Amino acid sequence: MEPFSCRGIILASREFKEKDRLVSVLTADRGIVTICAKGSGRPGSKSAFASIPFMVCDFVVSVSHGYYYLKEGTIVENNSDIMNSLETMTCASHMASCLIDSTFQGEIAREAYELAAYAFYMLAKHPQDYIVIYSAFNWRLLTIAGLTVKYDLTNDGAEEIKPGNIYLVSLTGGTIETAKNTKARFTGTDYRILPYDCIEALNYFFDCPVNRLFTAKASEEVVMELKDFTTAYLSVQFDKKYDGLSLLDEIPGQG
Repeated sequence: MEPFSCRGIILASREFKEKDRLVSVLTADRGIVTICAKGSGRPGSKSAFASIPFMVCDFVVSVSHGYYYLKEGTIVENNSDIMNSLETMTCASHMASCLIDSTFQGEIAREAYELAAYAFYMLAKHPQDYIVIYSAFNWRLLTIAGLTVKYDLTNDGAEEIKPGNIYLVSLTGGTIETAKNTKARFTGTDYRILPYDCIEALNYFFDCPVNRLFTAKASEEVVMELKDFTTAYLSVQFDKKYDGLSLLDEIPGQG
């Protein structure tokens, strides 16, 4: 099979044999592919860039017996500023893990690639906004997977979502209800209580142009609510516990 060229985002890189690396790359056309970068662990190797995650690169790949091997590559966007803080590295690692778990193909892969490209770029350029970027990424990835809805009307009374109201939002589907008689209906596991401002933000994340997705502004309280809710929703929908940024809370001086 003839070599092929592709552009992709390095999501993860792990040691293979003594001097080689296996690189997980998200591409728009092929989804996630695993490429062997032979000799990339040697000092001065031309393929040493393959050991650095979160970069956008152009690859030339050869195929042998069904396996992909890196022939050459160049960095398009290195996103190296992500490595400047524990917060942004933790956020980027979370996003990479979610993308690997999703393993999108076809048209969905193209949407996931575009989302990831903007997310890593914005994380590198605007590290102070890492929690908003984290939450927006979570919700849009879930949307790409067909696991969210736009909250226009409540399910209990078909009422419009209105400013100032408080809502119960299901973690297992697209159900949203007005928070009346909360004690009787709130289970603590299937629903979360969210104010209107959070619902408005989720609706923005749902269908805004991806190049504006990470520019949303909100109060600190809303930002933290979105972080917790999207993490819980993601964990339920993907059937995996995502610690998200909560790990930072366990480190003195972080979080």
